[in-house]
Amino acid sequence: MKPSRIITSPSSFVVEDYAPGLTVDFREPGATSDLERARRSIDTEPWRDLPLVEQLERADAACHELSVAERTGDFTESLMKFSGAEDPGAALRATGEALGVATDDTVDTITALLEATGLFERAPHYPVRLYCHDPKTATELESDATHFGFVLDASPDLTLELDDGRRYPLHTSTYFCSPQPARIVGAGRIEILSRFGVQGLLSLGGPVEPWGRLRYIDGCTDTMLVPPAKLGDPCFNALYFPAHTRQTQHTHPSLRAGIVLGGSGVCKTPSGDHELEPGRIFFLPPETWHSFHTGEGHRDGEERAALTVVAFHPDSDFGPTDDDHPMLNRTYFEFLHRLRSTLRTREAGG
Repeated sequence: MKPSRIITSPSSFVVEDYAPGLTVDFREPGATSDLERARRSIDTEPWRDLPLVEQLERADAACHELSVAERTGDFTESLMKFSGAEDPGAALRATGEALGVATDDTVDTITALLEATGLFERAPHYPVRLYCHDPKTATELESDATHFGFVLDASPDLTLELDDGRRYPLHTSTYFCSPQPARIVGAGRIEILSRFGVQGLLSLGGPVEPWGRLRYIDGCTDTMLVPPAKLGDPCFNALYFPAHTRQTQHTHPSLRAGIVLGGSGVCKTPSGDHELEPGRIFFLPPETWHSFHTGEGHRDGEERAALTVVAFHPDSDFGPTDDDHPMLNRTYFEFLHRLRSTLRTREAGG
């Protein structure tokens, strides 16, 4: 890869027009942010002599002030929703027990919950590089990473060539995942997102469909183009935003990066509003507040998104494990297995 411009470890939202050789290098974590320093400065000791209601109010206020929640009251309400308990004290105990951090002291339990959810420490860093293919030279995909690519447009000669000699033609609006050394040759615009230190599965797919298969927030939808091969692995998604979307401000615990596939919209962040048009690449550092907004969308009556983006996640809290995957779950040699599978299916709404 021969970068023409490198953006290293950005600490705020990045949006750029596609440019051959453009690189966002996030292999090393950026400097500690003001928000991280503020979170680490929380002192729960003065809460100990307060009644439980006031202790929870302090936790609510801290979460709001430190951008964990958009409004006060969220911490206590979230405990009650998570546990199903209607009493705040019972909700605190039940949540602490569920996460294995419950103690006899309520402040210790609150502190342990804040610690367990990553409030006091920087989240794990996932080394990632975003790169825009330069058609004038081959883009080399090295061996120590899994590479996710999206083809915005392609010439007839655009090809993914593996080191073992296999060659795969790449077409407009298709995508790939390559866990082995390879190169991209030919003309076209491809965004490549390399996640270092993981071993994915070779796959190719597309074209991207006009609407997502999974519900997402605020009427948006999502399709997992490349799902995690195992719990914790990266994933590649297509996100679809309908007309007149006013998305709720939110954050993600790890970076998000991708490219605008179609339509138009605006991403609102604390650093300002950023216009999104087809071909623009974007990069969101971890814990960046943002929301996507769209306008009229299409007028031809066809159900299509007003804005479609392809988004990369370097990690996941979803995926199969050695003890929970379809082959194992649907293998029965005790009635117990049928009971567990029936419960799992019902919980999924199937």
